[in-house]
Amino acid sequence: MSGFYQERYHAVRLDANGSYTFSAGTPTNTAGFLCTATGTLTATRASGAVVINAFPVTAGVYHPMPFHIGQGATISLAGGAAGTLGVS
Repeated sequence: MSGFYQERYHAVRLDANGSYTFSAGTPTNTAGFLCTATGTLTATRASGAVVINAFPVTAGVYHPMPFHIGQGATISLAGGAAGTLGVS
């Protein structure tokens, strides 16, 4: 193999109905969301554009989200959802 790359993500724990904002100096890519409590997930860019709107997430299920979301974007949980967000 002539070359390869390795993606690196770190985990951000989101409590029930929590949120995570990609501010200056923080990672701007998402890998996915591992849900621990059922509810919904919404992703909104800094411009206010909704990327994912009230997506139902299920406890025990990994939901891939391979996005470059950008600074100022927010991942919000509702309906009791909780879990771990992978960011880079």
